[in-house]
Amino acid sequence: MIKQLRVIKLTWIVLLILLLHIPATWAAELKCTYDANLGEPFLMRLVSPYALSDVTITWLNRQVPLKVIYTNNRHEAWMLLGTDVREVKPGIYELIVKYYERERYWTLKHNVNVKSKSYPTQELRLPQAMVTPPKETLKRIQEEAKLVANAINTITNERYWKVPLTRPVNGVITSQYGLKRIYNGNPGSPHRGVDFRAAMGTPVHCVASGVVILVGDHYFGGKSIYVDHGNGIISCYMHLSNIGVKEAQYVEKGEIIGHSGQTGRATGPHLHFGLYLLGHAVDPMPLFQ
Repeated sequence: MIKQLRVIKLTWIVLLILLLHIPATWAAELKCTYDANLGEPFLMRLVSPYALSDVTITWLNRQVPLKVIYTNNRHEAWMLLGTDVREVKPGIYELIVKYYERERYWTLKHNVNVKSKSYPTQELRLPQAMVTPPKETLKRIQEEAKLVANAINTITNERYWKVPLTRPVNGVITSQYGLKRIYNGNPGSPHRGVDFRAAMGTPVHCVASGVVILVGDHYFGGKSIYVDHGNGIISCYMHLSNIGVKEAQYVEKGEIIGHSGQTGRATGPHLHFGLYLLGHAVDPMPLFQ
């Protein structure tokens, strides 16, 4: 009898040790696409019935902290991600999500298959000074490029954006994202935004709430506005006839921030709209739907 009790006691001890070494199951669920076309954005969501904190994601070697919201009896963190037609090649890329939940830190990894996409070619005739700038303008162009690079790579913790985005103007698309552009017979960089037809002086609306981080009259972009929507999401508006906002100004989704024009490298009045996700220019059109 004593021997049997010892066996039972030993069995319970072994079971307890095994249970202590079984890892806890994940409660949070990562909702994200497995396939994405080159240049197109996609939405990532981390969802859990438990409280989440310290959520960070790493995508294409860029890390960003995410704000957690409570909605529909769940804790959620959202992020828009994508790839740049100029800077990223097709392939499998890893998304890493880290977060704190139920008194411990967790790490989830998810592979996204970025597939190739064919974009058409567009030939443009421009003043040669806009294709091959004069030497006296190079310093200005370099300084403006640094300002723009700092703007589009801005990452702030506050989340102002929501999807769908508001269209900046109602005009039809005259140049789509990803076009292989030929300037005066010479190949140039692919088009990393969308051109909308807009008569001179058409009101331009901010696509989402955010903070203006850069305004200027640039050699290529003309009169331009850059808005930070949080989490590394930046929108830009180029070739404006006038700018109606100032740097550090908070703007609401749909607010008029300027008017369309033909400043900078432009063949006619229109709006060039660009959307950057963690510094990568993506096709914004799927996000207007």
